[in-house]
Amino acid sequence: MWGKNGGEMIGIGIDIGGTNTKVVALNKKGKVLKEYRFKTLSDLGYPDFLKRISKLINSWKKVLPGDNFIIGMGIAGDINSAEGIIRFCPNLDKWRDIKMAADIRKKTKLRCFIENDANIAAFGVHTLELKKKYKNGIAITLGTGVGGGLIINGEIYNGSCGSAGELGHTNIYPGGSKCNCHMRGCLEAYVGSYGIIGRAKKEIKNIPAFIKKYGKLSSAKKLDTICLSNAAALGNSIALKIWRDTGTYLGIALSDMILILNPEYIVFMGGVSKASKYFLPSIKAVFAKQMIKAPFKKVKLLVSKNPDLGCYGAAVYALEKISDRRKATVNKANNKDRAGNSALAESIYMEYE
Repeated sequence: MWGKNGGEMIGIGIDIGGTNTKVVALNKKGKVLKEYRFKTLSDLGYPDFLKRISKLINSWKKVLPGDNFIIGMGIAGDINSAEGIIRFCPNLDKWRDIKMAADIRKKTKLRCFIENDANIAAFGVHTLELKKKYKNGIAITLGTGVGGGLIINGEIYNGSCGSAGELGHTNIYPGGSKCNCHMRGCLEAYVGSYGIIGRAKKEIKNIPAFIKKYGKLSSAKKLDTICLSNAAALGNSIALKIWRDTGTYLGIALSDMILILNPEYIVFMGGVSKASKYFLPSIKAVFAKQMIKAPFKKVKLLVSKNPDLGCYGAAVYALEKISDRRKATVNKANNKDRAGNSALAESIYMEYE
């Protein structure tokens, strides 16, 4: 894939999280040319972040090989990818209706494509980890919140307005636990880290003693999912129950998705997925109870070990997007030429007829 001046096109991938932002530069072979992480500091406001990320990109343009770059960006929230607009990001303070793609292009002179972060991570799995072996899959990100990305026929599926794949806000218990979105009964309220810890606090009688015993294995100073994983590893019955229940909730939600989409795989990503060996058996148990067997036997359950799929996927996504657009432009030009030649041939034929 070559740029406008003959040099190799380089993708700059950006994964914007509520706490940290990760940036990477890749060539079309997937070789990492440069990477960097910094605090998002969204409370300082969007203009401040725009200034910092633009400054970083412009500095990279001076030291990376060639002069052909494209930017891909993944952001948690409601994204209008077609127009490059952030409609709403719950984890980024007061970021609403921001024309980020246009702002980045104005500051850096580079084209920018933006997508929901779970969609970008799903594309990263599809392209970098699975090497496009499968055409249809679901990616679910398990962290503080729960995100989802859909790959259908080898491409990100956005739906009619860019909101497809909001798995965390599918409802598994109407009127149940309160979600960070202010609805009740969302999957996220049960399997997002805050939901898991909320359930654990109700089960553990002496939380300080629990943290002292199991948190020291990872320097945890508070009750978190790492502490719960440590406890499960040592056979603590409460921790094991919390993880079993987590798997059951996931199994309920994912069963619906499997029956609707019939995917070839489901891949789990994010910090909570590190405890997959404790919750996957419960997911499989829910699947085994389904009466329609074929789609549940077909689907593969995978766990990604790459914590940087967001920024890597964003870089590859941008490279593919610009490649697709150039192919479309060439095809349009070729079709126009064919149409012109056809019209010319027809006029000559009629003239000599």
